[in-house]
Amino acid sequence: MESMPTPRVVGVPPADAGRGLVRVSATEIRHYDGDRKHPGYLVSRDNGESWRYEKTGPEYPPNYGGMAKESPSLVRNPKTGEFIRIQPIKGHVFISQGGLDGKWLAVTKDGGTSDRWREKRDDLLTLPGIMRSPLFIDGGKRIILPTHGNGTTMWLSDDGGLNWHPSKTTIKSPPHTIGGVHRGLRWQNIAVEATVVELKDGKLWALLRTSQDDHYESFSRDRGETWSEGKPSRFAATLTMPTLGRLPDGRLLMLWTNQSPLPELHTATGRSEDAFTNRDTLHAAISDDEGKTWRGFREVGLDEHRARTDYATWGGPQDRGNHQSEFVPLDANRILVAYGQHKNHRRLAIMDTRWLLEKKRVADFSKGAGDWLHHSFIPVPCGHCSYHRKPAAVVVPHPSNPEVKLLDIRFLDDPELVNAESGADYRAGGAAWNFPAGQAGKAIVRFRLPAGSAGAHLSLMDRLFAACDVTAPDSAVFTLRLAPGEKIGKTTLKPDTDHALLLEWSGTGEGDQCRLSLDGKPAGNLSVKNPAPNGLSYLHFIAAGKEPGPGIQIQQAAAEVR
Repeated sequence: MESMPTPRVVGVPPADAGRGLVRVSATEIRHYDGDRKHPGYLVSRDNGESWRYEKTGPEYPPNYGGMAKESPSLVRNPKTGEFIRIQPIKGHVFISQGGLDGKWLAVTKDGGTSDRWREKRDDLLTLPGIMRSPLFIDGGKRIILPTHGNGTTMWLSDDGGLNWHPSKTTIKSPPHTIGGVHRGLRWQNIAVEATVVELKDGKLWALLRTSQDDHYESFSRDRGETWSEGKPSRFAATLTMPTLGRLPDGRLLMLWTNQSPLPELHTATGRSEDAFTNRDTLHAAISDDEGKTWRGFREVGLDEHRARTDYATWGGPQDRGNHQSEFVPLDANRILVAYGQHKNHRRLAIMDTRWLLEKKRVADFSKGAGDWLHHSFIPVPCGHCSYHRKPAAVVVPHPSNPEVKLLDIRFLDDPELVNAESGADYRAGGAAWNFPAGQAGKAIVRFRLPAGSAGAHLSLMDRLFAACDVTAPDSAVFTLRLAPGEKIGKTTLKPDTDHALLLEWSGTGEGDQCRLSLDGKPAGNLSVKNPAPNGLSYLHFIAAGKEPGPGIQIQQAAAEVR
């Protein structure tokens, strides 16, 4: 297949992603803001290519519920062609009359509508909880509106949004607990920010944000009235928002953050938001069999500000990062994705879905390490739920050929990366690189181990781990240690020597193996440590030493999957 272009940024949403993106016509798309006084929207009239900001007319309601950085959801009713507008938090429900630029009517508690929403009235309907976007199902006959508080309740309407009733089931997930690598508790999210899709057999599928290591899932067979018990899904994620939707050709698209946070420190109590360390990218996958199998697991956007030394406070104390998303189709192959929180991190990008089906990726460092995640954290919370960052690896010239560039990973000599009070120690340098997911495939790594190196761990992963996360090798699907004097098969690794390691995996389930070749010679096998239903999609490297010093220098990485 011809190589497809990578996702291309075309604009910056005027509000946090997750709500506010709406197609108006065949050529016009808008992303609304959440201004409380005089709202506006970013608009494209050439199907997503160019954008400008405009203010709404006097008939458009301001943001009565939620925060100004959060826009309402606007969804077209497929039966009437009009729009329903849902506030994000404890706001009114509005229905358009004459389209987005026409008249807006607020739904009243008795199932009527009123155009007198500017007045302070107590007869206007306010739904409880925090809302995601509504979904029209059953040919437009019913609306499903996910709302959350302590778990997720679905609000249902059978008359276009005038009258509502809650689902009989509230979907929940278990709280996070101390154990394993965690010495403290994560912020407790008990199944929130649900995204819902209607499957072709009429069943509804919900994916939910949790404090666990995965999105939880639940199903309904009675149009949303009752839901199955929440269970872990195949999608890894923690405390981030998923978005699941259907493309015009019938395939399913999943947008989420396939990234695990650093282990919880003993100072984490679970009673408030933590310092988020897993919101640096947005991933996408696609399914043509109603979610049974998926391809892609690729980084749609890797936050270009992820390694800023002032990351936590730059631009003000708000949530930041690349999680949260919405999308609208552009044509048969392309979609427009809105993603990110905070004005400096939000993006609008055009993505060709065929890019998710590619099977190869190659990386060197001739143009830097922009395709890699390679930062560490200064473990002192500041701003809002954040840490400042520092590089965890740097690009250097090859000692015998300065034109060749290497990514130098070492155990860092930097006391700022240690917090004695919390026990955090993020001095182990590292890096991670994404490739198209595959149940079987091969990866080639060209590397060298400098003299005095304590070595490094190389891991094949099914999700992204922080570059400085020393627990990553224990969570890997396959992992091995590379160090001078270490034997890989019958070949002994030598310092200051260029090596080429080939890793070929035939599966990622229990009992499957990865065959190794070093410098063209067979070098044994690795067994699966942790089964991965989605295949492999990451290489992760981290310095293996315990004291400041060199680890590994990477010249090139390449992967090809089947």
